[in-house]
Amino acid sequence: MLSRAWPTGHACRSYATRNNFVPARRSSAVATAKHHDPLHVLFCGADDFSIYSLRALHELQKKCADKIESIDVVCRPDKRVGRGLKQVQEVPIKGVATELGLKLHQIDTFKGWLPPTPFDLIVTVSFGLLVPARIIKGARYGGLNVHPSLLPEFRGPAPIQHTLLQRRTLSGVTLQTMHPTKFDHGMVLDQTRTNLPLDSRYQDLVELLAPLGAKLLAKGIYDGVFIPPLQECGNSEREVIPSHAPKITPEDRHIDWRTWTAEDIILRDRVLGRLWDNTTYGLCMHPDRSSLPLHRRATFHGPWRVEQGAGGSSSLAEGRPGTPLLSKCDTPSQFGIVTADNRLVVPAEITIEGESRLGGQKKLTHVIKAFGRKSHHC
Repeated sequence: MLSRAWPTGHACRSYATRNNFVPARRSSAVATAKHHDPLHVLFCGADDFSIYSLRALHELQKKCADKIESIDVVCRPDKRVGRGLKQVQEVPIKGVATELGLKLHQIDTFKGWLPPTPFDLIVTVSFGLLVPARIIKGARYGGLNVHPSLLPEFRGPAPIQHTLLQRRTLSGVTLQTMHPTKFDHGMVLDQTRTNLPLDSRYQDLVELLAPLGAKLLAKGIYDGVFIPPLQECGNSEREVIPSHAPKITPEDRHIDWRTWTAEDIILRDRVLGRLWDNTTYGLCMHPDRSSLPLHRRATFHGPWRVEQGAGGSSSLAEGRPGTPLLSKCDTPSQFGIVTADNRLVVPAEITIEGESRLGGQKKLTHVIKAFGRKSHHC
């Protein structure tokens, strides 16, 4: 049964007021909150973004025991990584769940898995696995998802990266229901918008959006937005075109010197890092093109800088390595490449596939010394 009820307990009222969940005095806004029995929550998360939401739910449980009775956490299993698979890498949220004393379940698939006890609500935040319909339907109130974009924009696994790559100045977080067969296609229940700082990095947006998402989730549970009849949040402020934010792959870091401008290089280094190509090494080793280029991957480490005027004064084609300033060509870091807009960009460091961290850099530096003063390029 639904009823208009002010949460009992001074701590809960103080928590709600402090977080702007309800106004300090009773009003019509309070009447919209739906009463529900204390929830058994199954929280599915993984990364730093999801940690904010888990902590917010745990705080809500402590302050408002009539809202949440228990929280179980689901995350992916530990994985062995590195050379020889000798290092064990934990999902970031695992340590937080352990710190908070929450029951933990580590699974790599939902196939054949059933929750150990009945749950009232499933919550997913940056989880990465699609929770099957049988588990969503098994929860009394279904599921909620927190997504770091203004849905239906940037549905998919990498919304923050694609928001930055498309140079958006406005973003936000969305609270939606969980769809039984598709990611990010549930009913939008609430959204929060925010302007983005210039030149933001991925972690900057995590630290900006994650607290907003955590607050949106806690407020949604406090208000009982998951209790039928559900009320959809409209996008009346602006027209929103559905779009997809696919998973970031190594190819997204693969430099296309024929089309990428200097600004593209700076942007992708800031958002993705570790850009690479398989042409620079061969061009440096065979500057006169008398032999076939050697296809070995060169990985560039930022930050990059743009050498003003160097590209425009050169006849080099895009993708050709060059030395930005002849007076500095003895310095390993003074090694640039011409972009599609005829500018010379200089990485902080270069590593070569199959070489030690310093070995590849020394080899390219030797070539720069041999050819740089003669032709202004390798």
